[in-house]
Amino acid sequence: MVIVLDLGHGGQDPGAVGSGLQEKDVVLTLGRQVLFFLEDYQVKVIPTRTNDVYVSLDARANLANHHKADFFCSLHINSGGGSGFESYIHPDASQESQSIAATLHREVAKFYLERGFPDRGLKRANFAVLRKTTMPAVLLENLFIDNPQDAACLADAVFLRDLAFAITGGLARALGLKKRTDWDPGGEIKRLKERGLITGDHAPDAVVTWGELATVLNRLLDRFEN
Repeated sequence: MVIVLDLGHGGQDPGAVGSGLQEKDVVLTLGRQVLFFLEDYQVKVIPTRTNDVYVSLDARANLANHHKADFFCSLHINSGGGSGFESYIHPDASQESQSIAATLHREVAKFYLERGFPDRGLKRANFAVLRKTTMPAVLLENLFIDNPQDAACLADAVFLRDLAFAITGGLARALGLKKRTDWDPGGEIKRLKERGLITGDHAPDAVVTWGELATVLNRLLDRFEN
């Protein structure tokens, strides 16, 4: 199972702006959290960006098509004076895409309803990333950046973390993702090296010094802060 997680906007494209926030920044924080939570599942996740860079709409769709992804999920923040959560599929979405999107929407909407925000529904739109991707795809519009109540939540790190957890749970239910059950210490070390958090090979039972631990933690924090 391969998911392409699309973090909307970035670089010279700020997306929606309001309440002292920019969509590209909120989506980046949210998306990084979703990527982190998805590491607990047996799935390969490919992000369209992990920092503040511009990625064209064509490049986002081409990335998903090139990797023959099973699902494409695009994260966005809404604007225009409303409030709450809505999601989108393409007008010509397949039955499979409709089914996955309906389950994902329902799971994420529960999160918002519990916090007093309206569920604006699963809608259809001819958005480029939905039109140009060849796999089931959905676009999530999370709250309204120009609504003070919504924006206060979008600026809250705890709220975004909890939302990311809800989105992850929705993806897991909609796609039938299974939790990782087997612990592979050697594999975990390899993943750290692939992510650039460590540079050398280490035996799974090797002693870790405080200096090495601090290096890993600082590199991880740098990725979330930059």
